[in-house]
Amino acid sequence: MAKILDVHVHIGEDLYRSCTPEMALERMDRNGIEQAVISPLPTYPTPEGVKSSQKQNDRIAEALQKYPNRFVRGLGVVDPRHGQAAVPEVDRIFGTLGLHGLLFSNDKTGLTMDNPVMCEFLSHAAQYENPVVFAYTSQYSVLQAPFMLEKMARNFPSIQFINGSALKDSTHANCSRYMSSILDNIYIDIADMNQLLGVLRSAITESGIDKILFGSNIPSCDICPEIINLESTDLSDGEKRQIYYDNAAKLFRL
Repeated sequence: MAKILDVHVHIGEDLYRSCTPEMALERMDRNGIEQAVISPLPTYPTPEGVKSSQKQNDRIAEALQKYPNRFVRGLGVVDPRHGQAAVPEVDRIFGTLGLHGLLFSNDKTGLTMDNPVMCEFLSHAAQYENPVVFAYTSQYSVLQAPFMLEKMARNFPSIQFINGSALKDSTHANCSRYMSSILDNIYIDIADMNQLLGVLRSAITESGIDKILFGSNIPSCDICPEIINLESTDLSDGEKRQIYYDNAAKLFRL
């Protein structure tokens, strides 16, 4: 099997669980995943406001320093509910901490993906070299509907967007692959992929195989079904290598 670079691994804590870097590495090892792009759990609590986000981002930076050969890139978080007070954290994420992008799950924050504060966050992110934004979408969401990601990708063409868990169901997958087919800066993360393998083949056909990224959503899985699914397809070894590693390595300039 090809070397795996996982773009969807979380560490940190939320109200229900905690995942240390070592716990994430254990699950990566269990699934044969060599390297990962790490980010905080999207449901992290914010009792201290902006400071809560800062603590999550500090943990990501520390994990990158401790395990540089395994955690090769990191994404930080800011919460749009904190408004303008959170904007300086974007610059700290890219500048002081040296992280490579942002993670957003707007269903968890209660504000839309295209709200003015989000635009302010992305305006700051766009000032840095090769910024990547991982943004969850959900077909039936009023806060992170796919069309909102399309809007933001059009407004910020210098940012590369990863559509998080983009193939969860057939309707969501239809929209996700359409967005990736019309916009060069939207990529597809296959974590939590619908078990119907035709969804993946359709995404490859319409979006192009260079837009497909491997993701596991660790720590939400013990055994990664995406690997089982990929190995069950008729994709060539070269195609699998692109999805498992090459596309993400190119996106994050490894």
